[in-house]
Amino acid sequence: MCIEGYALNAPPFLMKAVHLGYTQSLALSHFQQATLSYGQACYVEAIQHYLAGLKLGAAQHHYIYADLAKAYEMVGEWDTALVCLDIALRLCPDSPTALRRKARILDEKACYNTLISLDDFKEPPPGQFLKQLQMSPTEISKQVVNSEFFDLTYHSEANPQTVWNICRLIYRTYSELGEVLGYYPASPVSISITNTNGRATSQRSMPRWASGCYDGGIRLEYCAAGEPVLSILYALLRHEWVHLLVHHLAHGHCPAWLDEGLAQSIARPMFQSERFDLQQAVQMKRLLPFTALNKPFNQLPAKYRKLAYIQSTAVAEFLIQQFGFPKIRKLLHQLGDGTPIEIAIEQVFGGNLTEIPFLQETEHIPNSVL
Repeated sequence: MCIEGYALNAPPFLMKAVHLGYTQSLALSHFQQATLSYGQACYVEAIQHYLAGLKLGAAQHHYIYADLAKAYEMVGEWDTALVCLDIALRLCPDSPTALRRKARILDEKACYNTLISLDDFKEPPPGQFLKQLQMSPTEISKQVVNSEFFDLTYHSEANPQTVWNICRLIYRTYSELGEVLGYYPASPVSISITNTNGRATSQRSMPRWASGCYDGGIRLEYCAAGEPVLSILYALLRHEWVHLLVHHLAHGHCPAWLDEGLAQSIARPMFQSERFDLQQAVQMKRLLPFTALNKPFNQLPAKYRKLAYIQSTAVAEFLIQQFGFPKIRKLLHQLGDGTPIEIAIEQVFGGNLTEIPFLQETEHIPNSVL
């Protein structure tokens, strides 16, 4: 009897077993692809594969839901991520991975919720703004807003309310950070915002659900299935705007640790998970040395980059709390005048670099980092 004939006449229990095996194999394929997509920062695509695998009704394991939660975390959908983690914990109540991720996501959600109140962004865009909003004749998804302080190009489909809310966040950033660092750009700042829609992108340094770059203008990317999470976009905008202000104040002479530390500490509060990682690095004597933190962070090995951001943020946080922003502004002006960082620190703070926490030379760091 041929195989096809045998399959058609197989007993029901065997047919069921064959179907179950095929379904589980297909589900596994989706889960493997989800892992691959996640590693490529294609978080929307990863979510789709996780959901497709779960819909097949294959054996459901707690770690699948825990991984799905992490993908939702990366696109800022914290509430959905928490639902997935609750399912994971019902399946395995003592899962350390699920418990750790739940604590981290709750902390992240609370942190970003302190940045803005969404109730403040329900005001509809005024008629004058709608007249000002320009649609590109060649790209349906491209929208342009030109104002006195910035030129915004939004490269993704979005309703006018979203673009209006983003413009309000830019105005707020311009005003608040200008007051903090004592500088307002003399000409409109070029700002480009794009939703990657889960497409593969180049490696990102921070945070992975969004990326930013200041290179004379500000370029922001985020990954979402739809509208951006305003609080995340706001933190990223603030981070890059600090880079813009520091560049003008220090004329390009600001060391990486101070530049990145100020940008990150002003952009948003540190997560508890970041403080824990910093504490672990201190206890294990794994802090990065000053020579490593002086480099642009994209030149560091990827495994040290996260610590470099956390460590620099802690340094900037200490300086701000200890001396205040007037002294920070004075330090940046000193650097802009060409004063070396070691001398500027002494002149402004009355101490030296080795007295600043988290900037001390440490041992056990591979030469490749130095």
